[in-house]
Amino acid sequence: MSFGISQHADIFSDVLFLSIGEGAIVVNERGVISRVNKPALDILGYDETDLVGQWYPTAVIAEDDKGAVIPNIDRPITEVFLSGQTVFRRLRYRRKDGSVVAVSLSVAPIMHGDKPIGAIQLFRDITDELRLEHAKDEFISIASHQLRTPATVVKQYLGMILEGFVGSEEKQREMIQVAYEHNDHQLDIVNNLLKVAQIESKSLVPNHKTTDLIHILKKIIKSQASHYEMRGIKLELSTEHDHVNIDVDPLHVQMVFENLIDNANKYSESNTSVSVEVSDSPQIVTVHVKDQGVGIDKKDVSKLFQKFSRVNNHTATVNGTGLGLYWAKKLIQLYGGDITVASKLHKGTTFSVSLPKNKRVQV
Repeated sequence: MSFGISQHADIFSDVLFLSIGEGAIVVNERGVISRVNKPALDILGYDETDLVGQWYPTAVIAEDDKGAVIPNIDRPITEVFLSGQTVFRRLRYRRKDGSVVAVSLSVAPIMHGDKPIGAIQLFRDITDELRLEHAKDEFISIASHQLRTPATVVKQYLGMILEGFVGSEEKQREMIQVAYEHNDHQLDIVNNLLKVAQIESKSLVPNHKTTDLIHILKKIIKSQASHYEMRGIKLELSTEHDHVNIDVDPLHVQMVFENLIDNANKYSESNTSVSVEVSDSPQIVTVHVKDQGVGIDKKDVSKLFQKFSRVNNHTATVNGTGLGLYWAKKLIQLYGGDITVASKLHKGTTFSVSLPKNKRVQV
């Protein structure tokens, strides 16, 4: 069987169209869809019979970033037919199931002489790109906001000392101490931001080692004992076991419990107590960090593990980024565990960390 030149051209055209890696939709001069490739169907959730032969503006609904349907006159394809020029745009398409997907698209005219006789649209799903852009903007916003205040204090206080505005040695020592504390807060912010960036970029993977949880808790309690004593708060470990082995990275688990035990101190009243209780079972070990502090209003509990979230618990003197609990929960979930919280305003808070003892999570 032989093919003429036109037939070869048609076959080549078909192969070329079907091999396009992005979503592709072709419409004729009346705006009726004549061709659609598989990536386009996958992105939009339609079958070919749902779209081919349909009027494009009503078959594929477009929305702006606020969820409002874009009028036909403002659609990129209308602009292409009117101008004869290629148009690039970002918008959202409504899928067959009613959900929406963000896309980046280019619409080019199919010209016959100087007249558009159709258009071809190429588009791709940019959901992940937008998520990364949002994360970047969020990172820049929180970093600039959180770091500006302590950096300003450090610069002002050290500048006053260098310029000789503070005469007495005692006053100089006070200002250096304040500058030191604000610099320490800066480092905490940077460390938390880096931890969140690692988790969200999925560059942090579980590192399984046989780890004695009791040993880690004792080490943390010993290291934080002086901070508790300064505020007259009793810190104690309650467990019936000398050793409890779990299959986790000891550094990851240590960071989580350092955060929770340090928070219990910060949000506790003086002359109260904080207990770290270990509940062991054959499959799961649970650690409860209980304080008698300011507590959390019921309506705010759901916000605790959200990124950059700070709840109003009347402790304005406590600095924080709203990142510690977010990354702590993500880190525990990396090992198949979870962190939950129970709290009453002015009655104290209990954070419970549960971890499987022998489960290695596949990532």
